[in-house]
Amino acid sequence: MRRITSHEELVQLSAGDPWVRWSMDPALPGEVWAHEGVALVERLGERRGFWVAPLPGAAGPAVRAALVALRDGGHLERLRSRSVSVVREHAALASEVLDLGDGGDWDWMWTTTPPPVDPREDELVDLDDTRDADELAAFAREHNPRMWTEVGTGRVIRWVGRRDAAGRLTAVGGAEREAGGVPHLAGIVTATGERGRGWGGVVTAALTRWSLHGHGVCTLGVFADNEVALRVYRRLGYRTARAWHSRRLPDG
Repeated sequence: MRRITSHEELVQLSAGDPWVRWSMDPALPGEVWAHEGVALVERLGERRGFWVAPLPGAAGPAVRAALVALRDGGHLERLRSRSVSVVREHAALASEVLDLGDGGDWDWMWTTTPPPVDPREDELVDLDDTRDADELAAFAREHNPRMWTEVGTGRVIRWVGRRDAAGRLTAVGGAEREAGGVPHLAGIVTATGERGRGWGGVVTAALTRWSLHGHGVCTLGVFADNEVALRVYRRLGYRTARAWHSRRLPDG
């Protein structure tokens, strides 16, 4: 295993991979290694562990070798890793090498292309992560309990939403910041009774355009089984850079 200490070097090794370029803190505060054409990127925070990201040209045998190096080198224990994320095409291989628990499959997506303008974006209003926290949290619990982002902690830097004539929320969406500093959309939820009318796309388009104006790129994460959302995001110009299989490690 070879230690990587420069984000610029990792971007070059990945041939400009969007996930490498925009999701990571350029200071690389965690450990990053390269092993047989696979990047092993320490994931910090609550779900600390490793991202196992094949670089261009790396196939299954290289991914297996990298996972074995993580396991047998004691790096998972040394860094108190609680999870591992591998690209989904190598999910079965990862389960052969590591003792994996539950988790989720999801896509990390990105775009640099402005989406079409929907005139209904004029109906959106700004919401506040502090002032409107209770309302946002209650809306998410009722209409999408799987919403991943945190409400009321300052993690979301911008919220927008749409209210009906009675003032009730019918759709919301937010933007966090990637470790690399660019906006990452999260918390996009449409009221159950309003689904099928395109409000998720309206919220996503507005936030995407706002992100592109300030940063030139916008990213998001979506569960792999959410086909409706995936179709919306693809229609708006998003592409999948990494299709992740994220799983807990024992005692994680």
